[in-house]
Amino acid sequence: MSQFLIRTLAALVVVVILMVQASRVPTHSSRRRAFGLGAAAFVMFAIGNGMSAFGLGGQANMVTSMIGAMLIGISLLTLTRAYQGGEMNDKMRRAREMVAEERARTQERLRRKHEEER
Repeated sequence: MSQFLIRTLAALVVVVILMVQASRVPTHSSRRRAFGLGAAAFVMFAIGNGMSAFGLGGQANMVTSMIGAMLIGISLLTLTRAYQGGEMNDKMRRAREMVAEERARTQERLRRKHEEER
C-alpha cells in the first residue's frame, strides 16, 4: 500500500473523529466551528495525499496543504476563543473537582498509612 494512500486514510479517520466531536457540542458554538474547521483541514490533507497517491500533485498539492495548514491555525484560534469565552467552564469545573477528589483520597490514604506505621 502506498505511503500516500495510508496518509489519506489516516486523514479521513481524523475527519470522522472531528465530525463526531463537532456533533456532540451545542449548535452555534465556537467549539463546533473549531472542530468543523479542523475536519475541513484534514479533508484538504486527504485530498493532497490522495492526489499524490495517484501521481497527481505538484502545485495543486502544495495549495491544498497550505489551505489545510491555514484551516488548522484558524481552528486552534477558534478553540482558544471558545476556551477563553467560557464555553468550556463546565468541563474545566468538573476537571478541577475530579482533581480535588483524587487529591483528598490520596491524602487520606497517606494519612492512614502514616498512622499504621506508628
